[in-house]
Amino acid sequence: MVRHTIDCNEADTLIGEATSLIEKKRYIEAVSTLQRGITVDPNNPKVWENMAICNLELGKPKMALQALNNLVRIQPQCHTGWADKGFLHLLLNETNEGIDALQESLRINPRRVYGWELLGMVLVTEERWEEAIDVLERTLDLNPNSAVTWYNLAVCYLLFDELGLAVQSAEVAFSIDPSLKELAEDWWDIVQDDIVDDVFISLTKTSAS
Repeated sequence: MVRHTIDCNEADTLIGEATSLIEKKRYIEAVSTLQRGITVDPNNPKVWENMAICNLELGKPKMALQALNNLVRIQPQCHTGWADKGFLHLLLNETNEGIDALQESLRINPRRVYGWELLGMVLVTEERWEEAIDVLERTLDLNPNSAVTWYNLAVCYLLFDELGLAVQSAEVAFSIDPSLKELAEDWWDIVQDDIVDDVFISLTKTSAS
């Protein structure tokens, strides 16, 4: 017990030194200091958190990811650790791992709006449409003013041939951020024409009966 307390105190001292070096942007020296901290107390989450920061600043995302793996191993309920891990996986084009990590982050902290927004965008990019719709709708429950989320939801509805819902979602997106209408140039007028045609056919059938 005494030995553990001494180790923790020494690790905290080294973390303090490393934090000071990070503030001065002396990242290589900070990494060396943190490595000493790992030797003293390999299960100190602050050591790994700072190690991830340093490696990111040094342009070493894989090393940063290794640090985050250790962080979530030690603190499996650390939603920010899982979120950062997810972002790094995406940065390294490890999409499935990134999605899994983001989902774990949101399982722990389901109120994190940015996490839902990012997950929704990734699922749309990966063409996982049904999952994307669920995530985008969840995002809008938390942030109904997210124009990009409304637009992505419109795209999903469009691909499921839900033209009315696609138009409604797109109109909300455009009302929040008119610049998004430029993204819809290829399909917006066509979809509206199709809806008008469907309404006309429906009215024609009704009057004929």
